[in-house]
Amino acid sequence: AGGEVPTDANGEAPTDANGEAPTDAAPADNSTGGNTGSSTSSKTNAANKRSSIPTGTAQIVSYYNTATAKVASKKAAFNKTRTTTEKSYNAGFALKPFKSTIYGFMGVGDANKYTKSVTSADADSYHKYFKASKLTASDVTGATCVKNGNNYTITLKIKNGSSTVKGGKVVSSNNAPLDRSGLACGDKDKDYWDHKTAENVMSAIAKVPGCGSANISENYSNAVITAVVNASTGNLVSLKAKFDFKFELSDVVSTTGTAAASTVVNMTGFKM
Repeated sequence: AGGEVPTDANGEAPTDANGEAPTDAAPADNSTGGNTGSSTSSKTNAANKRSSIPTGTAQIVSYYNTATAKVASKKAAFNKTRTTTEKSYNAGFALKPFKSTIYGFMGVGDANKYTKSVTSADADSYHKYFKASKLTASDVTGATCVKNGNNYTITLKIKNGSSTVKGGKVVSSNNAPLDRSGLACGDKDKDYWDHKTAENVMSAIAKVPGCGSANISENYSNAVITAVVNASTGNLVSLKAKFDFKFELSDVVSTTGTAAASTVVNMTGFKM
């Protein structure tokens, strides 16, 4: 029904930039009918409102949140790929031989490219591949929306984030607006997480002898979300995320190292 708000996979409504549940992007026409000029004007205004492009950071973020919530609530089928490309790797003598292992933890390189066709069979584990966005206006540094044909192209520039592990223990909560953007993120070493934090890498490194007390600093930057949404239905057509990230490691097999890379996540073919 008009005005209803879709819920995400956890049964929660999407939130707008003020933390409130937004209404459907295409509100119902509540005019009473008749042949009066007032009624005609009301219908025209309602039609214009339905077709109007979202403007301003808060409105654009809210519209994007609603589109992702529809995907999560319906557990829509889609195709997903994630590619992470090396930017640099600088390590001490003892850590250099572990490059392929560390890149495996970080998902770097062609050998660690992630591809998944999400189907109805994945409904019970949908959070591994997609989550409803919980972004607010304060999580972004810029938001634009442009109409191309029957679609809106939304571009969100996400604020930088970081995470830290010291002595093998997490000492800072994950400060990552990116993880609220609809990407799949969570705890432990899992290949399906799109953004890897210090905790994710630590859970993997801890399995390597002599690395249980590692110090790990992770930060990401230049994060951009580009979403294409059908302007008539509000359905998500595609979503692309790209960001740069860097890990600094110390007390890993008694040496230090840094690794930097760039990730691109593509989600296409949503079947609502």
